Amino acid sequence: MLFVTEMPKEAKKKIFYTALILFTSKGFKHTSVLDIVEQARISKTTFYQHFSSKENLMEQLFAELFAEMVEEVRLEINKEKRTAYKAYVGIRRYIEICFTDMKVANLMLIESVGVSKEVEQVRSEAHRSFAQLMLQTVQGLLPKTVSETELRIVSQAMIGAINEVVVQNYYKVRENPLNIDELARLLNRIVIGAFVHLANE
Repeated sequence: MLFVTEMPKEAKKKIFYTALILFTSKGFKHTSVLDIVEQARISKTTFYQHFSSKENLMEQLFAELFAEMVEEVRLEINKEKRTAYKAYVGIRRYIEICFTDMKVANLMLIESVGVSKEVEQVRSEAHRSFAQLMLQTVQGLLPKTVSETELRIVSQAMIGAINEVVVQNYYKVRENPLNIDELARLLNRIVIGAFVHLANE
């Protein structure tokens, strides 16, 4: 769903595509199931064959988008041969997607917040998986003296910081485009600095 630019043919993907557009243009609260089925040109029966509610749709759409995003980041990390640059290219790819397709950033970091307990669980799991990926990326650079718990907590905090930077710049980027390379370098220094500081304590 990340790079889809026109209405898909398959019913579930049609619903995902339409929901992404409506949730991020009208807002989740102001979008009804009727709005979605009318724009997707499907029946309500078809909608309820795939989703139990609008909240369940958000839950599944979020999980789908974030899984695709993490895979994009993983591919970028795996392409980079220099170990010291792997975290940088991963962070860069993440923020590049967020600021290139603003709908994705809007859905993942703004519209999905507080929708339901189930959506919050999916959001938490997605952020944990991203944190785990970044931890795996830098783990080879760190001494074995740091506990797994400390590493996990620092990696989660770093993902929270990256997401906060995206949210804080979300509305500004339309008038004043960001230098993604510069931003990624700065965030990478913060991430690596946090891990190195932890390792040196």
